[in-house]
This record gives sequence, C-alpha cells and structure tokens, in this order.
Amino acid sequence: MNKFNLFSFLFALSVCLFGSVQAYSLTGSEIREIIIEYLNQKNIVSDPIIKGNRSFKKCDHDLKIKEIFNDYKTVLVSCQKPLKWSLTVRTNANVKKKSLSKLNNSNTLDKIKLITLKNNLKKGEVIQEIDLQFEYKSKSVGKGFFENFDRLVGREINQNLSKGQVIKTRHLKENFMVSEGQSVIIFSNLYGINVRMEGNALQNGHFNELIKVENISSGKIIQGKVINEKKILINY
Repeated sequence: MNKFNLFSFLFALSVCLFGSVQAYSLTGSEIREIIIEYLNQKNIVSDPIIKGNRSFKKCDHDLKIKEIFNDYKTVLVSCQKPLKWSLTVRTNANVKKKSLSKLNNSNTLDKIKLITLKNNLKKGEVIQEIDLQFEYKSKSVGKGFFENFDRLVGREINQNLSKGQVIKTRHLKENFMVSEGQSVIIFSNLYGINVRMEGNALQNGHFNELIKVENISSGKIIQGKVINEKKILINY
C-alpha cells in the first residue's frame, strides 16, 4: 500500500511538473512559425529547420531575430528575459532580401517619370518653374508629355489645367518661332552679296517653315524661310 501511494505521488508530481514545463515553455514548432512570419514581412519565403518538439524557456518579450550572413539564410533567435538563451536556425530562404532601391524600383517598373503641374493654372497663364514637378505616371499616359522643364517654362496654356495634371503638347498655345505681325529682317545671300530689309511677318511660322512676309519699304509681299526668331531668308 505504501509502495502504491509512493508511486501515485511520484506519478502525480511528474504530471504536475510536466504540465508546468509545458505551460511555461516555447516549442521548436512555435519558434519556426515566428521565424516564417518575421521573414514573410521582409518578402522572404523560408522553411526553417528546427525540431518541433524542442522546448525553450518562454520570453517576457518578443523573440529577437537577427540575420547572420546578410541574406537571412541563417538567423539568430534570442531571448533576454527571464532566462537568457539564443539559437541559430537555418531558414532555407529562397528569396534574397530585397534592397531598398530594388523595392523602390519595383514600384516604378510600369511607370515613367514626367512633368505634372504643382499648381492649378488658368487658360492664358504662362507656366513658371514653380508650377512644375516631376512625378511617376503609368506608361499608358500616352504621347505628347514633357520630361524637361526648359521646354515648358514661359509657355502659355490654352485651357484650364489642374494640380497634378500631366502637361501635354495639346495643352499649350502653339509656340511659333515667328508670329504673325512680328517685325522681322528679310535677307538674301546670293553670290556673296548680302541684302537686308525690314519686314513684317504675315503668317506664323516654325523653324525652316515658309511664310509670307511684307517688305516695308516696297510693300511687296514675298515668301521666305524662317531661320530664327528675327530672320527670314528669301533666296533658299
């Protein structure tokens, strides 16, 4: 009877102790799941190698996980309180840690850097540099956009435009090299003889475009080629 009571006592004590250990321990399986979740947040797929039935003293804080070889293929798991311990685990990570630059690039793979408006502008207003900004937009934005401030500053818009809007060629008043009614210099360079006359442009014109001009002194209307903002060449 005494032996039976002693056996019962020891059995009960072992159950209590085992239950107590189980209640205050952290298993290898739980640590494995913690590592997987931690690496998932870093866009890393893993399959940590650790025996599921191993037991570790539970921590009073979140486990600390640290990479060892800069690729998270091996990590150091550690606890500071109430009992200090650490564990090295191979994770079998099959996706390398992404650098910040790669993460940023992934957000712009299908986008293009172009110019948009920083402020609202009304029809007839002239674009200033303070009105412009660079933004990444979808490549499906179409054609006619701008990538250089210099091509927009000083241009007049032909319609109301909103903040954040992509500025396109169709939004701008056409920028002629020579405008109708503008004073110009009509010149000829034939056989080494230069002739210059004052004139008025009767049409708008782009570079190298033929337009009609009036010779002020004679009143004669002639056709010439736009060379720059002031000059019209008549023998071409």
